[in-house]
Amino acid sequence: MFRTIRNIQARRAIARAEGVEGPRRIYSWIHVFRGEANARIPSDPGKLADDMVQGLYSCVGKSHSYNGVQIVPGVNAMIMSEGGLKHTAYDPVTGIATVGASVSVRELKEFLLTHDRRLINSGNYMAQTVVGALATGTHGFGERGVMADAVVGLTFLDGAGQRVTLKRGDPDFAYVALSFGTIAPIIELQIETVPVEAFISTSHINRLSKLRELQQGTIASNWAVLPYSDLEDPVMMLHTLAPCHAAARRANVRKGGGLLGPIANWIIGRYQWLDKWVPPMRRPLQRLINRLKIVRRDQIQTDPRDMDYLYDPTPGLAGDRPPNILRGCFSTTFTGYNLAFFVPLEKAPAVVKFIMREADDLRDLGFYLKGIISVRELTGTTPLVFGANHREPVAAIDLFADPRDYAWLERLQRLVLQYEPATRPHFGKSALMPEFRDALGQAELARLMNIHRTHYPQKNLMFSERVRAFLDVGRPLAGLAAADSGLVN
Repeated sequence: MFRTIRNIQARRAIARAEGVEGPRRIYSWIHVFRGEANARIPSDPGKLADDMVQGLYSCVGKSHSYNGVQIVPGVNAMIMSEGGLKHTAYDPVTGIATVGASVSVRELKEFLLTHDRRLINSGNYMAQTVVGALATGTHGFGERGVMADAVVGLTFLDGAGQRVTLKRGDPDFAYVALSFGTIAPIIELQIETVPVEAFISTSHINRLSKLRELQQGTIASNWAVLPYSDLEDPVMMLHTLAPCHAAARRANVRKGGGLLGPIANWIIGRYQWLDKWVPPMRRPLQRLINRLKIVRRDQIQTDPRDMDYLYDPTPGLAGDRPPNILRGCFSTTFTGYNLAFFVPLEKAPAVVKFIMREADDLRDLGFYLKGIISVRELTGTTPLVFGANHREPVAAIDLFADPRDYAWLERLQRLVLQYEPATRPHFGKSALMPEFRDALGQAELARLMNIHRTHYPQKNLMFSERVRAFLDVGRPLAGLAAADSGLVN
């Protein structure tokens, strides 16, 4: 009860601080990482440039990143999501949209719908800023899964507050377009868009062994397994997209489920609630679902004006209406810590099974994965150097745990890195560590830091301690606990 009261008070304090400059506590998503900073709100580019030269600074979007990549204590924090850089524009000749640094993903999508356009891809959290989402590698799934792959131009401010513009094809563009806070603030983007379009969306409950068979004829897939169902062939929930060539709207289709289908539907439909409030029931419930041996297929035609990229038959956002049984399993949660990384696409099933076995061995220590292991497949490649799929198609693997257990997820990530050195980081969710450097390329990281030093010789742009350690470019800032304890000269 007392914890609930404290949480309510903390949320109210955060709400009161929004839109107000001055000392403020800044948080990562789920509040695992936090720190005190001096909030500055950029009402326009001029004020932003003036604030930048007042001392050390960092940039914060909507703080959707879980790993604290946006948290730099003790500096001037430019709270971009609360600022006035809200401009949007659309060029009907080129199909290019221009968006300012304070515009959220939802606001951009609503604007594009007025022109019957959509983003090529997207994550499923609509409140984050477009710039923040792109800078940390936010992705959907399919051939051009990384959102930043659609950027054709960008403008940022250098350390003196001067505008610098890069276009696709410029030597530094492929580094800066996805640079996880090392080049900031990015104040404007030009993004490719495409016409709104309907798809055939199919959801399956089946087994992981059927994955490639069920993906035949589709153009994009994301899937999830229940980690405590069956170590050899886990229960899988698969969502695929296929082109829609029908002139008339197709009827929805539901097949399978059997006599025990209603029981499985009841459990899965309430699983998120049970997972939150009765954690010890996670494994027994998944074992029960496994024993029911449910096989089911649901197929719908999506609405072209759907905004949240969960591909349902109704326009707008899925959060505005009751969830579909499978969509609820894929939805984000505000109660768990999320760690993610990317592995080569064809190795994803093997990596998932490896994680399941390692997690199962930790049960006697009181650790349980939360909900599902989620996988989104990025089937194409991107020219962006730090894009997840720069070198080859990849699968994004998302793990979830209670916030107090986030360190166990970091342990699982380290184990995966030991056996799959091609694993690449998600800059908003991975535990950023030096082991990722080889997969990203030592020379490529050195090139990024040279670009940084070229534009910020004043050394006033600061990025988080986690990024600094990952890049091996500095120690904690003065004023942090390490310095106070005498660990830093």
